Amino acid sequence: MLVIGLDEAGYGPMLGPLVVGASAFRLAQAPARGAVDLHAALEGLACRAGKARRGQPLPVPVDDSKEVKRRHGLPGLARGVAFGLVGAGRDLPEHLAGLLAACGDRPAASALADPWWGEPELARLPATDLPRDLRARCLVKGVEPLGVWVAPALPAELNEAFEATGNKSRVLFLATVTLLMRVLQELPGEEVLVRLDRQGGRLDYGPWLSGVFPFHGVEELPAGEGEARYRLRDGARALQVEFATGGDGRHLEVGLASMAAKLVRELCMERMNAWFGARVPGLAPTAGYVQDGRRWMKQVAPLLAREGIGRERLVRAR
Repeated sequence: MLVIGLDEAGYGPMLGPLVVGASAFRLAQAPARGAVDLHAALEGLACRAGKARRGQPLPVPVDDSKEVKRRHGLPGLARGVAFGLVGAGRDLPEHLAGLLAACGDRPAASALADPWWGEPELARLPATDLPRDLRARCLVKGVEPLGVWVAPALPAELNEAFEATGNKSRVLFLATVTLLMRVLQELPGEEVLVRLDRQGGRLDYGPWLSGVFPFHGVEELPAGEGEARYRLRDGARALQVEFATGGDGRHLEVGLASMAAKLVRELCMERMNAWFGARVPGLAPTAGYVQDGRRWMKQVAPLLAREGIGRERLVRAR
C-alpha cells in the first residue's frame, strides 16, 4: 500500500513561485486507512518539530513546514527533505539546481526561466548528517520511503492560469492533482491513500475530482469535522483521497511534502533577492507577502522600467 502526501508553499504571497510538493511511502503491511500514522511507524527516526534532539542526527523533524522553519530554520527544512531522499536511497543534492533535477517536474533552466532565478546552483542546501543506513532503519519499521517531488509555478504562469480559470483555489487544486498524477504514474499498481492539507476554506472537492477523473467513479465517504474523503479507481487500483484541516501538522507524509515545497520556495526567493539586491542599492530582501511585497516593488520600480520587465512577471494577479 502506498501513502502519498501533498501540500504547497507560497499560495498567499504576491511575489515568488507557488510550489507544490509531494512525498510517498510504501507500507509493508496495509492497516486500515484511518490507522495509517507514519509518525508512529517511524518513531525514533522522524518526529514532530518540537521533539528534535539538539545536536543529534535522529530523529529528524518532519512536520508543518512553517513550524519546522520557525524552530530549525532552513537547515531543518533541508534535513526533512534529506530524510525523504536518503531514505529512498537517492543521492542528496547540494543546491537548488540539483534539487529540481532530482525532484522537479522539469529542469531548472525551464522551471526558473526569468533571469532573477538564474544560477540556481548558487542556492546551496545546508549540509545534513543523516546516518548512511537510514533506509535500512526505515525498512525494519515496515516503511519504505519512495522520495519527494516538487513542482514550482512562477508568477507569469500563475497569472495565465488565473485568467484561464478565474479561480485561484482551482489553480492550486489543478497544480496539486497534476503532481499527484505524476507520482501515481511513477508508482503504478498498488492501492493508494492520498492525503492533502485542506485548500483554503473549501471542503467539497467531489466535483473537482470528478472533473479531473471523469471515468473513475468518485464516491464521497463519511468524514470528520474539517475533513473530506473520497474513493475512486485508477485502473485496477483503488485510491482514497483525504483532505484535512492542518494536514501538514497531522500527517508526516503531508508535512514532508510541505517541507519540500517550502525549501524550494525559500531557495528561489534567495536567488530573486540576490539578483535584485545586486542592482538596487539598499534593497532589503522580501519574503514576498503583500505588505512587504508592495514596499519591495516600489523600491525596484525604477529598475523594472529601465530593464523593460513587466510587472506580471513578478506580481500575481490573485
